[in-house]
Amino acid sequence: MFDNLRDLSDGPPAPKPARAPVVEEYRAPGSGRMLGMTAAQRLVISILLFFAVLLLGSMCLLVTQRVLLA
Repeated sequence: MFDNLRDLSDGPPAPKPARAPVVEEYRAPGSGRMLGMTAAQRLVISILLFFAVLLLGSMCLLVTQRVLLA
């Protein structure tokens, strides 16, 4: 059904858009990035890691009955 759609159109074919070259940014050591993350991203990751350790530690204490719920 749509096989000959380009042949049916009137006028010259549209030019293909040119692709912009990919330029990689060089960052000097000590530029504030670690593992490709900004400071805010590292903060969120560290807070999530803290809560995961807190939760796992609490669960281990409950399973081994070192802490009793009153």
